[in-house]
Amino acid sequence: MMDELRDLIGKERDLDAVSGALRDAVLRLHAPVVGALELNCSDESELECGAVFQRQFVDHLLPDLKTAARAPFRTCNLGARYEWGSVRVAEHHYALPASADAFKVMLLKLNGHVSVETGPPGPRFGPMRRYDTESAACGALHALLAAQKLPALAELREALTGDGRDRLATLLDPQRVNPAYRHLFASIASIRRQAERALDDIREHRPHTPTLYIVVPCVTFNRSGPDTEMIVGVARVDRRGDGATEEYLGLGDDPARYQVQLAAGRIRVSEL
Repeated sequence: MMDELRDLIGKERDLDAVSGALRDAVLRLHAPVVGALELNCSDESELECGAVFQRQFVDHLLPDLKTAARAPFRTCNLGARYEWGSVRVAEHHYALPASADAFKVMLLKLNGHVSVETGPPGPRFGPMRRYDTESAACGALHALLAAQKLPALAELREALTGDGRDRLATLLDPQRVNPAYRHLFASIASIRRQAERALDDIREHRPHTPTLYIVVPCVTFNRSGPDTEMIVGVARVDRRGDGATEEYLGLGDDPARYQVQLAAGRIRVSEL
């Protein structure tokens, strides 16, 4: 599965292409049960991303919650903050009898977002026109970069300054991060840190039935036309036996190492 998704990491793609690739990769694992945890920012601009994930992944793979109704376990909050313990609840919900003697796949799709306006000088990240007024996406990360105060922003700040590394200071330093890419890099680093929090939660939890966890941090590009999306990385945690094995492919969480390329109007992010 990791090799199948490797080519999508760091590359802007259509929303349908990303969720479709995740669906096809999980299908090839032949799990009798598939569950999903979806994390998004509360921003209404993320409706499109959630709708495509529902149509391309959830409706194909998840068990019926009710007749002809399938649903992921969902968290929506300011800035797409991973809520500790949520994967434990979600894993229990999908621990169906069919997975007890085999296994289940738990896909965690975590989405940050950033607005993109395209013009002759190149893409402009962060500011956006919303209902014919000036706004920003992600508004929570915009407020964090502007040193505003809210409980949710304190949690985002804590994540970005964890492990003794002040990624927020890096984002605000024009010598380390080009201000033109500050909002893009903030969205990548933030969702990468939220994914690490989710992985810590997985590591501390014993699943109710054997589980293969796939954690996929992504960034939605909110555009005036159809939105697009980029997979930031893919983590695989195998808890199908007594022990656990892990692997990760993708971008790290140091915004000073990100670099941007544009090809045929699409964004690509790699690391130095």
